[in-house]
Amino acid sequence: MFALWTIVRFVVALGAAVVLYLIGAALVRNFSSMELPDNEPDPANLEDVDYRYRCIVCGAQLVLYSAQSGDVPDAPRHCREPMVLMAPIDDTGRS
Repeated sequence: MFALWTIVRFVVALGAAVVLYLIGAALVRNFSSMELPDNEPDPANLEDVDYRYRCIVCGAQLVLYSAQSGDVPDAPRHCREPMVLMAPIDDTGRS
């Protein structure tokens, strides 16, 4: 009886290991087949900016140092809420 119980435990453990391996392999395969977004910024059109954002929920801060020229990017999200722009946008070109 003891040997039968040991064999059953070994088979169940081996089956669980195979299932976990198959799930992990499927996840890796899905990540590698993901396509890049179509709206990637063109590095030649980036300009220096100084946008400072703050999360209204937890207070985390983010500084954006470059953006597409002529575009004010959408506010990033943190804690599932849009962050608030803290620094005023200077359109005069002064630093």
